[in-house]
Amino acid sequence: TMDQAHYQTATEIISAGYDTLLEKPIVPDQKQLLEIYSLAKSKEVKVFVCHVLRYTPFYKAIKQVLNDGKIGKIISMEMCEHVGISHFLTSYVRGKWNSQRACGSSFMLAKCCHDLDLICWLNNDAKPTKVASFGHRSLFLPQNAPKDSAEFCCDCKYENDCIYSATHDYIDNDFMPFLVWDKLNKPFDEITMEQKRQFLAQDDYGKCAYKLGGDINDRQNVLVDFDNGSVVSFALIGGCTRPCRKIHVVGTHGEIDGVFEDNKFTLRTYDKNDFNGSVEVVDLSQNAQTKVGGHNGGDVGIIQDLIAYFDGDRTSPSITTLEDSLYSHLCVYAIDEAVATNSVVAVTQLKK
Repeated sequence: TMDQAHYQTATEIISAGYDTLLEKPIVPDQKQLLEIYSLAKSKEVKVFVCHVLRYTPFYKAIKQVLNDGKIGKIISMEMCEHVGISHFLTSYVRGKWNSQRACGSSFMLAKCCHDLDLICWLNNDAKPTKVASFGHRSLFLPQNAPKDSAEFCCDCKYENDCIYSATHDYIDNDFMPFLVWDKLNKPFDEITMEQKRQFLAQDDYGKCAYKLGGDINDRQNVLVDFDNGSVVSFALIGGCTRPCRKIHVVGTHGEIDGVFEDNKFTLRTYDKNDFNGSVEVVDLSQNAQTKVGGHNGGDVGIIQDLIAYFDGDRTSPSITTLEDSLYSHLCVYAIDEAVATNSVVAVTQLKK
């Protein structure tokens, strides 16, 4: 369901007394978010959010290292998400999430509530207190389109050479077909090439990326301050050659850095006899879960952990109270306000 429909579905299910697994983001509105939180408490039900990254072997292993105190107390975190160009074009330029006015969610909420969830979950000994952020839409604007370019890629003289060509992405390479061809409402293997070309000649998925008129930012930087004195920086960049998420956590006794898509991270701990500290590489690339399903095993991981949780196993470091997921959303609401007002904005605090 689209983001603006989550409030009604969530409140009806929670009101009926069911434990609930919600799509992310929970809702694009702070008032509705706090109402869902209050309702879940009053009904004494468990609410989980599909922030699947915290259920991947990669981030779960990092969380376990932090929980074990191997790098001491968190001092700072640096994270970034580079959204691959074809993903960015399909979802956030040509697709359903290209307009905050239309779908209710900013790029930060629609895409990076995952990342803010990781930040608040990994650092959940503390609470976020204030944020600052700068962001812009500076690439896919009409004034940046090549001279005399057409509205649709199939009619454009630049089609063969343009790296943003819809024909290249959806005909030649069939990138993200589950989003593009969904509108044709028939099994993918029954859609003919002629039907695909006709569709792209008249639908937004076939339009020039510069001329679609979306309103979301295509790049943004964020700073988050926590009440224990730790600070976090996060960079979001839409339209990169290599999609990836990077993380670097610095603690009082060591640090962790790695790349999610590589499925490995380096753990460095203080060693009084070694200038560069003691180094251990944690390689999860051969983990069986990593190779199964989407999101590097996160889709499988969340279901496995939920089944275990409902069966009485509370040992997963990925499953925490709902507050962690709520604070990630509260951070995003404050981040969006910070960009709009060019100011430092306080994060709303949850009442116990």
